[in-house]
Amino acid sequence: MHYLNESHILLFLIQILVLLGAARTLSVICEAIKIPAIAGEILAGILLGPTLLGRISPSLQTWLFPFDQTQSTMLETVSWLGVFFLLLSSGFHVDVRKAFQSGRAAILIGIVGVLFPIAIGYPVFSTFDPIYWGDKANALSFALFLSVAGSITAISVVARTLGDLEISKTVQGSLALSSCAINDIFGWFLFTVVISLVTPHSMGTVELVSSVLGIIVFVGLSTTLGAKVLSAALRRVEATSLTQPAAAQTLIVSVGLLCGAITQWLGIHAILGFFLAGTMAGSAKGISNDMLNSVSDTLHAIFVPLFFATLGLHIDFLAGMALWPTLIFCTVAILGKFGGAWLGARLGKQSPQTSILMGIIFIPGGAMEIVVATLALELQLIGQTIFVAIVFAALASSILAAPLIGIQKRRMGLAKKTSELSLQDIS
Repeated sequence: MHYLNESHILLFLIQILVLLGAARTLSVICEAIKIPAIAGEILAGILLGPTLLGRISPSLQTWLFPFDQTQSTMLETVSWLGVFFLLLSSGFHVDVRKAFQSGRAAILIGIVGVLFPIAIGYPVFSTFDPIYWGDKANALSFALFLSVAGSITAISVVARTLGDLEISKTVQGSLALSSCAINDIFGWFLFTVVISLVTPHSMGTVELVSSVLGIIVFVGLSTTLGAKVLSAALRRVEATSLTQPAAAQTLIVSVGLLCGAITQWLGIHAILGFFLAGTMAGSAKGISNDMLNSVSDTLHAIFVPLFFATLGLHIDFLAGMALWPTLIFCTVAILGKFGGAWLGARLGKQSPQTSILMGIIFIPGGAMEIVVATLALELQLIGQTIFVAIVFAALASSILAAPLIGIQKRRMGLAKKTSELSLQDIS
């Protein structure tokens, strides 16, 4: 039985054309005025969704994005591919080997940078009125999700900002990237554990324990043996007559699909599998930065913009915006991440100025906070108002990060050239 007809395919192609064209155009404009590209991609969905087009021309908006289950499913499937590939490419910035060899300071900054904002966020978010909860949330799941959402740092934003400011290869820049790598691994691990704990389906004690143990074992194997296995597989692929580097790129994406399937089978979300696959690629020998950049550029040119653009198609950002929840989440998320990284740096015996720099570097939530918010909305743990608040915080923190890091860089007089010191010298 065929569920798709010619009209479905025609409208789907028009939707992709309009969304991708608007998202890419607006992202280029945003980058030209020093605003992260993600802002333009989200703005495309806001302009084409109920927020603007739905108010100006409801009939046109309904025709272009109708409430048809088959049509919506087609677009939603492409959007989910965008989420998965975003997590895969984010993992490219994580070199597990270097991160855990970088010393006590990086480990403390990374772990405390997650735990501190959760510790201060949970009691604050527990006071939110139940009107902001999702339909399937309770006091525990709502506050827990928000506190974890406020603890995640976008390593892709950090890596690009440090590169643009020419401090990524200084001692402080290397420490920051290693700390963010540990932060991301630990943060996404906690996030998937939280999903297992609060997902609104009934789980017995044995099933719950098995799920959590499965997460721990898979994360452990991925971070210790994953890169070696991928390196060996890459050598086998390169020894064949398959066209290169296309075959190697296919291997990287295939590993993401495999790891995503494994984590989904374990009873946790596929996003962790894709992120771990990305860290394997980022840590594997024989995979050059040029190859990773090529894969990342392709994914960010097509799938990732479509994901962010579709966010605005189902949410009325004007109706969903509420001042106080937005201000509270922004304040807790930004100050919590700053305080956590600062505290971790001080515990790691870093100087006061370096500690402040680490705190500022950890501020941006970027795409990672938005992914968390999307999953929470999907699971009905948060409502539209909180979703809009998280999106606003993610964008605001990402926009603030670059100028604040630049100011601290000038205060510290950081050199543009690569420092000859090793990370062990500051750990």
